[in-house]
Amino acid sequence: MQIRVDRLREAFDLLQPAIPRKTTLPVTQNVLIKDGKAIANNLEQMIILDLPEAEGEYLIPHHEVSALLKYVPGDEMISVEQEGDALRLSWKGGKADYETKSPKEYPPIPELKERTRGSVDGDRLIPAMMSVADYCATDEARLVLTGVSLSLGETIELAAGDGFRMAYQILVMPFPAEENVIIPARSVRIIGALWKKSPPPVPLGDSIVRQIMAKRQIELIVGDKLGLHFGRITLLTQLIEGTAPSYAKLIPQEPPNKIRVFAPDLDRAVRRCADVAAENNGILRLNWTEDTLTVSARKGDGHSVEGIARAQIEGGAGWTAANVKYFLGYLKGKDGLVSIGVTDPQSPILFRHGASPLVVVMPMFVEEKSEPKTEEEPEEEPEPEAEPEPEPEPEPEPEAKVKVKTRAKAK
Repeated sequence: MQIRVDRLREAFDLLQPAIPRKTTLPVTQNVLIKDGKAIANNLEQMIILDLPEAEGEYLIPHHEVSALLKYVPGDEMISVEQEGDALRLSWKGGKADYETKSPKEYPPIPELKERTRGSVDGDRLIPAMMSVADYCATDEARLVLTGVSLSLGETIELAAGDGFRMAYQILVMPFPAEENVIIPARSVRIIGALWKKSPPPVPLGDSIVRQIMAKRQIELIVGDKLGLHFGRITLLTQLIEGTAPSYAKLIPQEPPNKIRVFAPDLDRAVRRCADVAAENNGILRLNWTEDTLTVSARKGDGHSVEGIARAQIEGGAGWTAANVKYFLGYLKGKDGLVSIGVTDPQSPILFRHGASPLVVVMPMFVEEKSEPKTEEEPEEEPEPEAEPEPEPEPEPEPEAKVKVKTRAKAK
C-alpha cells in the first residue's frame, strides 16, 4: 500500500478515540486496513473510515506508528508491507519494522440489525448531545443514567441526569420513526470529537458564504446498535439496555422567583467562593434582594467569603443553596444572561441560558442556624437578651410600693 504520510496521519488521528489504552484483547490496539477502509474497534465503539488508498490487508500498531508519523514529512509517500507477523513501513528518509498479528485475528465488523434510518441536522444535534452528556452519571449502579437518552419522532428530545441534576432539551426537527435509545456518554463524546475534526467536503466552486451556511447532515441508523454516518466516517456504538427515566416529568412547574444575571458576573462571584465552599461539603449559598444577588460560602471556623452581582429579581427576596461544582460546571463558557428559577430553599433550582438545555439542580439542605440571613432576621436576633425575664419579675414590687407612697404624700 502506498499513501501520503499526512493522509495516514489524519486517519490515525480520527481513529484514536476507538483505540483502547488498556484491554484484555491486545489486537484491538491495532488499526485494520482492509478493502479501502481503516478500522478501529474497542468492542464498544467501532470507527470505520473511508480510505481509498487502503489496498491489501494489514494490522498497524496505532500508538507506535502515530508517534513515528509525527517526525516524517507529511508530503512524502509511505509504503506499507506485511509478511506474516512482520510489518514494514518505508519512506524516502527511512524505514520502521514492527511485529504484528494476522488481520484475521481482528474482531469482525458487527452486524447492525437495522429498524429505521434518517438524516438530521448534525450541526444542531451533535452540540445538543454534547451539552447534556456532562450530566450523565459516572457510577454504574444505575446503568441507564450513564448515557444520553435520545427520543426520536416528530421532535428530538435529549436528556441526561445523575440523580442530583439533569439536563433536558427539545430540538424541533423530525425523524422518520419513533425510537428511544440510550447512548453511552463515552460514545457521545467520541461522536463530538469526530464531528469537530471532520469538516464536510465542499466543492471548490462554492462561495465562502455558501460553505459557511451549508447544513451538515448526519445519518442515524437505529437498531440493536446505533450507527452514525457523516462525511467519510461511520461510527457503530453499543446502546445501553433499559428504560430511561421520564425526564420531562421531573422538571418542576415554573417557579415564582426568577433571578436574571449576567453569566460572567455570576461566574466570577462563584469562583471567589469556590475554595471555601469546597471545604464545607461544597455548600454555596445564593441570597437575593431587590436588585442584588449575593453568592457566599463559609466554614465552621468562621472563615467566610462572598461575591455580589447585579441582577433582575422577580418574585421578591429569597435564598437557596447548592453544590458549588454544579454552578461551576453550568457556567463554564457561557455568556449573556442566565435565568435562575427557585420556588423555595427546598425546591429544585432551574437554570436557563439561550438555546442551551434546561438544567435542573437539586438544592443542598443546610441547618437553620447556617441559613443565609434575610433582611428581617437581624430584627429577630435580640431574642436571646429577652430570655432572663423570670429573674427581674420579683424585683419590680418594691419599686412599685415606693411609687405608691410617693403619690400618697403628694395628695
